[in-house]
Amino acid sequence: MVEIRRKEVLKFLQQYKAKNVLEIGCGLHSLFNFYEDFENFVVVEPSSEFAKKALQDSKNLQNTESKITIINDFIENHIQTLQNTHFDFIILSSLLHEVINPKDFLSKILKVMKNETILHINVPNANSFHLLWAYKSGLIKKLGNLTERAKSLQQNTTFTLESLQNMLLESAKICENIESKIKILQSGSYFIKPFNHAKMQECLKLNIIDSNLLSGLEKMIEYMPNLGAEIYINATLK
Repeated sequence: MVEIRRKEVLKFLQQYKAKNVLEIGCGLHSLFNFYEDFENFVVVEPSSEFAKKALQDSKNLQNTESKITIINDFIENHIQTLQNTHFDFIILSSLLHEVINPKDFLSKILKVMKNETILHINVPNANSFHLLWAYKSGLIKKLGNLTERAKSLQQNTTFTLESLQNMLLESAKICENIESKIKILQSGSYFIKPFNHAKMQECLKLNIIDSNLLSGLEKMIEYMPNLGAEIYINATLK
């Protein structure tokens, strides 16, 4: 899922020709390692381990270190400073579902946006194919509840595409003069995942699923556009 998620974000970075990028939470591999067409790239990462890795990666990239800024801290502590920088693309990838108060957190991120800034959000899909199948099979009691796997991964909130869109609009209400300006440009889901992470890993390990079948599962979204493993929104200020 890390590779598939990265591929989706890179697709949008390229589509919108992003030059000044803010990545909130980079994980082990920041996207600046995979996207070359930026002029300035700011990473805000609270984990000292991940921030250290991002800093080292930036030094290893020729002629780019001066264009990459790594901030080892929580984004909430740098909103005012970041407001003085124009970002044309803000990445909130695989993070919002881990935040304790996602609405308040998102409202702070919106303050960094300028007109025509693209905000990309992706999170796990509470109505994904594999969860719907598990529900109909009696393996889980209710859709929308946090699974034990999700809890182990520090997930605090589940999202459907509708609830994610609603939270974005509700978060905008907290921000003065932003509510009426939020515009959702694109939304949807990606990658039809038939099983949970553990079973998918086992299928890959036993060669039950290979790269061709994984590619086919990516393409299956054409037939089940809202049942992908993860959902996304691209939004801007009008």
